[in-house]
Amino acid sequence: MMNVIDEALHHFVEIIKLDTTNKLQTEYKVAEYLKEVLRKEQIESEIVYSPNNRASFISRLTGTNSTSKPIVLLSHNDVVEAREEDWLFPPFSATIHDKKIWGRGTLDTKQLTIMHLMAFIHLKRLNKPLNCDVYFIATADEENGSKEGMEFIAREYPELFQNAIILSEGGGFTVHSEDEVFMLFASGEKGTAKVSVTASGVGGHAGSPPEVQAVMELTDALDSLMKMEIPSDNYPILQMLQQELKFLMNKGNEQGQLVKKLYDYMKAITFTPEKINVGGDQLNVIPYKAEAILEFRTLPNQTKEQFESFMKEWPIPSTVKCTLLSFEKGYESDPLDEIIIRFKEQSSNYGTKVKWVPFTALGRTDGRFVGDAASQIYGLSPTLTPFTEVLQRVHNKDEHIEVDSFNYGVNLMIAVLEDFCIRNGGGASVSGTKRETEPINRFFT
Repeated sequence: MMNVIDEALHHFVEIIKLDTTNKLQTEYKVAEYLKEVLRKEQIESEIVYSPNNRASFISRLTGTNSTSKPIVLLSHNDVVEAREEDWLFPPFSATIHDKKIWGRGTLDTKQLTIMHLMAFIHLKRLNKPLNCDVYFIATADEENGSKEGMEFIAREYPELFQNAIILSEGGGFTVHSEDEVFMLFASGEKGTAKVSVTASGVGGHAGSPPEVQAVMELTDALDSLMKMEIPSDNYPILQMLQQELKFLMNKGNEQGQLVKKLYDYMKAITFTPEKINVGGDQLNVIPYKAEAILEFRTLPNQTKEQFESFMKEWPIPSTVKCTLLSFEKGYESDPLDEIIIRFKEQSSNYGTKVKWVPFTALGRTDGRFVGDAASQIYGLSPTLTPFTEVLQRVHNKDEHIEVDSFNYGVNLMIAVLEDFCIRNGGGASVSGTKRETEPINRFFT
């Protein structure tokens, strides 16, 4: 019989071999694999399909205390495209070479799926009462915006996330100094606002350009936005990162540069042009209208109303119109929550002593769909892989993870979930209110 690490590696290799490239819409392959694994463990599960037939996976272990916050283990099964001719080893071969596992999804996020799977199975095998419900969810379509995955799940099954502690992707990577290792976990996420900036001018024949041209007006407006003062905030997660890693920011090495960029990103609203449209397909014509779609990353707790107030201060002329197209609020979770304390306590047992530091996630994760419903959301797929390496490997050719780094995450996830859900009375109460759990019975009868 395999030990837990060999078993985890076996499952990891098997799901990497399953090509779940997003555009192929084949997440069902991993969902079916997980369902069979849990069937052998006598754990019920369900594959749920979006209206466009994209498969996500849900399973639950039921706790004995209906007033405890549930744990949601959240990952996604789809991956970005990989061109085999660019790779050292075929991207879906799961080749183990030089003490590394090579393949698409090894860091985004099939490694997290298996960490969750093994912790979930371990809880069942212990055959002891759990302090809280534990959900294991692996979604579809994350790499294309999650419309057919987490957005669908959150809309159709909101009871799964009510007051929950969610462990998802987006963090769990290390930063190194000369004598210390820091584990960066995502304790918050910026929001997203999309804004249309539309300029009007005088159209006409290209041979006789008018004085007021829409494209010039738009260019001037964008230039003004680039130069304006951007609101910032010194919120708790930012304060903690600065306190722990300020000494690194002053160093010019790779680790220091990463931390400085991370700090700069976290402290202020940022934005990038997503799309610019000037005149469409017209030829030899001065367009009378030009538009840019800008994507803003707002501060974690910034509201729609606050962002609209910020828009009113923009230094743009009256010929330019700004319209807020959409707004998704970010979130900020407690970096000193009980579950994080358990990770800190357990992490020292696995060979590498690390100091835990919160940060605000760089990207948009599936947690954004349940920020208002959940109790806490953390980006945490604990590995010993340096953050600088993760940024170079994810969505790139030759994605890989060190075997020792993967094993560390499996061991730690198992230990923390056992500690939190069984030992020492984990599973924090939901302020004395009873959580409604009946709707999930539509999955498990």
